[in-house]
Amino acid sequence: MSGFKESLYEKKSFIYQIREDYYAIGANTFAKVTDSPEVDNIELLQNALKKGNDRQISKYLEKIVRSANFYRVDAKEHYKLQDKLFKFIDQLETSDSAAFRALQEQVVQFDALCEKYQQQV
Repeated sequence: MSGFKESLYEKKSFIYQIREDYYAIGANTFAKVTDSPEVDNIELLQNALKKGNDRQISKYLEKIVRSANFYRVDAKEHYKLQDKLFKFIDQLETSDSAAFRALQEQVVQFDALCEKYQQQV
């Protein structure tokens, strides 16, 4: 499943839940953000999805992407960060397949939301 981690690293940055922690992951982005106030927007997005409120879904999706972009690194750090993310994903896949599958499901959901509300991933 090596294509998964490469495609994940090329996407817009987003905040994903892995086990009990939250991580900003995407293009030039990989940071643990569990203790950041931005994580509250994940719950607000989930509530908006349950209600089917398109305006709120779009709003919180944009907020989460913007928040995750805050953790992007510059081009000099790109390869170190990519290597760190790839090792993390490989370890997750081998040691906790349920968490790995949950991350894959979140990525699919993020892609669908971007397609519907932002027109590009």
